[in-house]
Amino acid sequence: MNYVYYKDPKGNFGDDLNGWLWPKLFGAGNVTDPEVFLGIGSILYDGSPLFRDLSDKRKIVFGTGVRPAHKTFQLDNSWDIRFLRGPLSAYAFNNQFPYVADAAYAIRQLPEFDKFLHVKKKYKVSVIPYFKSVSYVDWESICARLGFHYISPRAEKGVDHTLQEIAASQFVIAEAMHGAILADALRVPWHRFVLSTPHTEGSGVSEFKWMDWQAAIQLYNINATVVKLYRKSFLHQKIKALSGNRISAEFLAPDVVKLDLLKTLQGVTEFYLSEDDVIRRIDNKIHDHAFLLRKEKSLDTSSFITTH
Repeated sequence: MNYVYYKDPKGNFGDDLNGWLWPKLFGAGNVTDPEVFLGIGSILYDGSPLFRDLSDKRKIVFGTGVRPAHKTFQLDNSWDIRFLRGPLSAYAFNNQFPYVADAAYAIRQLPEFDKFLHVKKKYKVSVIPYFKSVSYVDWESICARLGFHYISPRAEKGVDHTLQEIAASQFVIAEAMHGAILADALRVPWHRFVLSTPHTEGSGVSEFKWMDWQAAIQLYNINATVVKLYRKSFLHQKIKALSGNRISAEFLAPDVVKLDLLKTLQGVTEFYLSEDDVIRRIDNKIHDHAFLLRKEKSLDTSSFITTH
């Protein structure tokens, strides 16, 4: 199959999971294949450039999320929707199709998933920011000031390394949604914080996709830590004037009233984790969908059993 997903030039852990995970479950990708596979990402929306040249190809949707837009997403017979990320995505299609959870939970179907579950804990708290904030926030120095471990959302050392870093954490604080999702899949309690996403992807998009995922795992009353950064604030103008457009811990220290990042992250005490029975339900449903697709592709199914 042709695995289609958003690719950031500098890397993004959530999107890059596609190129790492799906070949392990469904075989090597082939860009000339007449069948397209859509998995991890909020990429279902009218006018997406990802689908511009795919009108004549069969498109298999496997846990993908809807991105809210002013136009209704139109489907034709070329779309084969197996399941969607969550109930909000399902509602966008008038509940014609089932939802299970984010496609990234399929990592739990891999035979090697057990190795991540048994990684020795090395970090008390790890921070995974949203990948677009890395361009203007010096997260390494901020995390060092906080005494937290920094996990890059760009996965420069590879997806496998990032997964091991999450698994080695006792707790995760994430603005990157797939940082929180993979923490949940790895049974690491997580907390959401909001800093850059209202400005870099839009608050409507960010809130929609988080609510879609959280409803799918039956967590409805999540308290997120919000750090306000106003576009016309003094601090926002200072950010743009900084060398390299990055905020350092040293710069933040005298400005905690304007950008209360250090204090708010240090004060996080609430962490969340989906219930074990919810995870078992997700495992079973994704297993059934993956088993069927493997069978359709004439892949071996004899040892394809979820044991987590």
